[in-house]
Amino acid sequence: MATIHPSTPLSFSHGAGNFRERDVLERLGQSLPNGYEIFHHVDWQAVHEGRDHHGEFDVVVMAPNGNLLLIEVKAGDVLLRKGELYKLYASGERDVGRQCRIQYAGMVNRLKEAGQHPYLSNCLVLPDYTLDQTPLIAFSHERIIDARTYAQLGALVMGFLAAGKGNGKTDVEALRHFLNNVFRVTADLTVLREQIQTTTRRLSDGLATWGSRITSPSGMIRIQATAGSGKTQLALRLMEEATHAGLSVLYVCFNRMLADHVRRLAPTRALVANFHELAVDHYRRHHQEPDFSAEGIFGTVEQAYLSDSASFEPRHDLLIIDEGQDFGPAWVECLMAQLKPDGRLYFFEDDDQRLYERIAFDLDEAVILTCRDNFRSPQAICEAINGFSLSSSAIISRGPYVGNFPGFHVYDNETGMTKQTLTAIEAIRKEGYGLGDIVVLSGHGRNKSSLLHSDSLGPYATRRFTGKYTADGEPVWTKGELLVESVYRFKGQSVAAVVMTEIDFAELTPLERRKLFVGMTRAQMRLEMVISRQAETCFARMLEG
Repeated sequence: MATIHPSTPLSFSHGAGNFRERDVLERLGQSLPNGYEIFHHVDWQAVHEGRDHHGEFDVVVMAPNGNLLLIEVKAGDVLLRKGELYKLYASGERDVGRQCRIQYAGMVNRLKEAGQHPYLSNCLVLPDYTLDQTPLIAFSHERIIDARTYAQLGALVMGFLAAGKGNGKTDVEALRHFLNNVFRVTADLTVLREQIQTTTRRLSDGLATWGSRITSPSGMIRIQATAGSGKTQLALRLMEEATHAGLSVLYVCFNRMLADHVRRLAPTRALVANFHELAVDHYRRHHQEPDFSAEGIFGTVEQAYLSDSASFEPRHDLLIIDEGQDFGPAWVECLMAQLKPDGRLYFFEDDDQRLYERIAFDLDEAVILTCRDNFRSPQAICEAINGFSLSSSAIISRGPYVGNFPGFHVYDNETGMTKQTLTAIEAIRKEGYGLGDIVVLSGHGRNKSSLLHSDSLGPYATRRFTGKYTADGEPVWTKGELLVESVYRFKGQSVAAVVMTEIDFAELTPLERRKLFVGMTRAQMRLEMVISRQAETCFARMLEG
């Protein structure tokens, strides 16, 4: 199997042409043997006939002996006119032959400047077009792979490369370095992250599109969807449509951090809160100002909210309950009391993310939608989750980014845990991630975690929740630069890179599986795991059987 540089898949955000280029890459990668290397999205700049030209090669294939083949891919139909091929775009037509000649000349010049003299040739791939026998000016028919011969793509490419002879002095290692560095095919981290996030949003927007179109006779829809499936996009779409129609909207989740995140994205006319924020607001308006320094204050305001719910007036047209797996039946009943008789309820849940023991309940007459598609996590992380059987059933990786298998760091004591956590952070930072791209997630809650009480982690001051609240009930945070949180509180959010640490268990109980699942699915690009020696033994047993 050939090596592809970079291994990052093409973005889907540029139309059908990109889908075809990806298909060409996959076919070449699978059909070419070991030793062949494939470079894609190779930027170039050259001076041709006194003019400066810029562009990119779709695909460059290097044979084991250093022979190079430039491949231009044109998806869809092309126009054949007076022996010339033209590709039609929204901005006009492009002379395919002229484009390929300029690209070829540009590559020859750049190779000469670098002191490289390999055999160089090119070909044109028209995967959707069948070429007749009309004579062509720019290309010989033998150098065009059309729809009839596309299935033999790999064999034809090998034949093109084998037909040429270089000067016998090609330095393959230097040529590889030239292609990787001069043409910068190693993805820029910032650009890559933006591409992944944009593509992920577009892919996962499918749930928001069809989920918002489904109706239920009872007005209740229960959505059982895995992490990264697009539940937040659906919630935002529902809120946008409802507020635009002048309807009253209430969105309620479990985690305060998730509520804060959604509130920044939601329409201003939608009421967004976590359950305890609603309880505090009610207590303040109907009882007294809560004393947040008092022990058990949140239990007090919660109980008052539940007790008073029998007198609540139905006033909302749309109720969205997120993280429903962490809600008890009394909470749901209390919220539904505020929904108008003809109102709609959307209940989002994922039992694989249930971190608290709650009484199970039914929503009679609700239409149930299920989705096991994960669009957010890298494919390698989804494979790890399925390999360790961390979810109730296998999740389906639909994301655009392959990524790397999580790194594992083992510790024997608290000192070792801190050291290995720093090692994991530095491994991520060496790849170009900033501290703002990283979150350190503890597998413990505040009572057991040492990191969640530490002002610093190595040279980094930590940004963490202090466990205290202001007089207004706002959580108090430290002012460090490295975010340190618990898996419990970070549920519902995601970040580019995650270091999971303080993972310590002697048995992989259902709760430990769910904590691992939650933490691992927070990572959009990179994941490192810092585990105890006994947890390592559990992971090893999982792999064995």
